Amino acid sequence: MQATNIVLADAQATPVNHTFIPIGRDTNGVFWFEDQSAASSAGFWRISVETKRAPITNGAAIGVYRTRIGLHEPTLEVLGNSSTGLTPPPTVAYTERAFCEFIDPSRSSLQNRKDMAKMVPLLLGEATMIQKILQNHEELSF
Repeated sequence: MQATNIVLADAQATPVNHTFIPIGRDTNGVFWFEDQSAASSAGFWRISVETKRAPITNGAAIGVYRTRIGLHEPTLEVLGNSSTGLTPPPTVAYTERAFCEFIDPSRSSLQNRKDMAKMVPLLLGEATMIQKILQNHEELSF
């Protein structure tokens, strides 16, 4: 399948669309997309897609297919001038990351996979998940 650009809106008060362009596979086989709108490549937001196929035995897939999708958002350090008057190169202060992994048994049906593909984004968009767990780091209890 030919990779195409992915456009995602951020959560700013006035949302900004980020266009992630396909870059290709790294040496580990992970496919990468980059939003190249940051001033430095160290600050490029990225999407990773890693797929592992179920092993084939006697012509049939046995086991599970794994698809792991990641969103990586580095934040650069605020830089000052050095004593020589040159601005030091950009460095990453920290990187916010999220991963979603789909594990599909080789026996799963297309409907099973459609249900997961539809329900996972709904689950991540559910108010308790967003406000309490993701944003406020609250622990769940009974």
